[in-house]
Amino acid sequence: MSRHTVVIRLLVGLVLAVLLGGCVALPTEGPVVERNLTDAEDARQASDIDARPPIKGASRTEVVSGFLDAMTAWPIQTSIAKKYLTDAAAAQWNPERETIVYGDTLPVREVGGAVSVELTAADSLDAVGGWRGPMPADQLTMDFRVTVEDGEYRIADPQDALVVPATWFQQRYRQVSLYYFDPLAQILVPEPVFVPEGDQLATSLVSGLLAGPPPLSRGVVRSFLPSGLSVGLSVPVDKNGVAQITLLGDAPKVTTEEAELMLAQLAWTLRQDGDITALRVTVGGFDLPLPGGASQYPVTGGQVFDPAGGQASTLLFGLSRGRLIWGTPGNLVPATGPFGDAAAGVVAVSARLDAERVAVVDRGGSRVRIGPVRQTANDVPTRTVLSGGTYARPSWDASGRLWVLERRSSGAVVWLVEGTRVRQVRVPGVTGERAQQLMVSRDGTRLVAVVRTGRGDEVVAARVVINGGGGVARARSAYVVHAAAGGRIIDMTWTSPIRIGLLTPTAPGALSEVDVVAADGATVGVDELSTVVSGELIGLAGSATEGSPLLAVYADRYVDIVAQDEYDAGTAMLGQLDYAG
Repeated sequence: MSRHTVVIRLLVGLVLAVLLGGCVALPTEGPVVERNLTDAEDARQASDIDARPPIKGASRTEVVSGFLDAMTAWPIQTSIAKKYLTDAAAAQWNPERETIVYGDTLPVREVGGAVSVELTAADSLDAVGGWRGPMPADQLTMDFRVTVEDGEYRIADPQDALVVPATWFQQRYRQVSLYYFDPLAQILVPEPVFVPEGDQLATSLVSGLLAGPPPLSRGVVRSFLPSGLSVGLSVPVDKNGVAQITLLGDAPKVTTEEAELMLAQLAWTLRQDGDITALRVTVGGFDLPLPGGASQYPVTGGQVFDPAGGQASTLLFGLSRGRLIWGTPGNLVPATGPFGDAAAGVVAVSARLDAERVAVVDRGGSRVRIGPVRQTANDVPTRTVLSGGTYARPSWDASGRLWVLERRSSGAVVWLVEGTRVRQVRVPGVTGERAQQLMVSRDGTRLVAVVRTGRGDEVVAARVVINGGGGVARARSAYVVHAAAGGRIIDMTWTSPIRIGLLTPTAPGALSEVDVVAADGATVGVDELSTVVSGELIGLAGSATEGSPLLAVYADRYVDIVAQDEYDAGTAMLGQLDYAG
């Protein structure tokens, strides 16, 4: 895993790619450029790795070492690795079930009747390529039963996994998103997965979608691509950038509405391949109906299902001396609604994605109210939804659900406001812990919290299960996304639908560190960028909406971390600044 630490004045184009588009995103705009096949072939050949078959008379440990080495063949192929196995084991071995990425190994050694390999550290991916996190210590020792077949040592019980070094994996895999829907089919939900680099990117993306949601997201999202289908040998892309997707197998008749949802999933997923501009899809030998009778579907289609919220505002919302302010960068003004008064006494604010209403925390942090941003002819009165506790800044999702963290000495409580209903939601790993902050993804399927521990602050995330009626059913157990290693995290924000920006003071009042990390907790294969920012920051302003600048917020100004544009707060002393959500 590579890390880059630079002073804010020296940030370059790489930062823009990581902070705003996600560090693994591919271009989605620009001219179609014909590939130079000779250059591509040369680059591919330079990274090729030929697997070596077992040598005659190889020892038991040499056979196991050779098997591990053979799994690093590139382009990926396992035919040589199978030669290290008994015939029966080779017929049953399924390395596509799991990927194990290890940092280093200890020497292969014989232990009793087996050959043992100890991994110093390892992470695992599921069959679709979804990140599952570090492997427990009791699984870091791999034991192989080696037997004699046709006079040579062969492995009889290989683990159903592709086992590869982290350095190899980083150079050859990239993290992309497979797009599914929330249970109500109102918004797309990106599920990060790792796929191999190379000319088969489009094929890998479609195959991943057809496999269905990764195991850890099942029950959270749904797919409209019928089960039981498979992609042909490949997804060819013509010179005009049109991908021909041929889905094979028996499929039920697809309605026009279902076809639109299928196309949205495919378009958002395949737009990550910069060579693709449009799609043509056949299912079971029949053309998938396209809107308006078009002959092809652009990869820019399906914008109404944008995972960042199709109608989300890009305005900024903040506080100045306890009153609500809002506007565009460089033009923040007091709101005309009830929270814009000089005596409003607001200590935290979060705007609904449509920018019509806000949730505020006032009375020194002991009350949460919802009210309009602007004064209108038909004024809507403010509504108190929580009181009597100590509340952190609320967070909205695209469905208008409001999430609020209450800090208690006995442990945090998570509140959910759905319409007029207010209730607690138990979030394992957050509820009852020393949680400091909470935010929800715009698609409503991810909760992220900062939890204080004796080891330092940790960022944890949990998936949210939505029922068929659009209500929250439950939250699953949280997993660690990032650990501050003894430090404190004073703010966090979304920088894309699958990336989180974190603010940690390194020298209070003088220097702060901005980290951008993957929301699924992946570390290998993802550049975790760290940027040192000078001065005393009060927070970050970031958005999942593409193109929204990430801002470093000071009391008297705010700065675009990438473009370095600086905005003076004027007479307003900022207490908070952020985008809607």
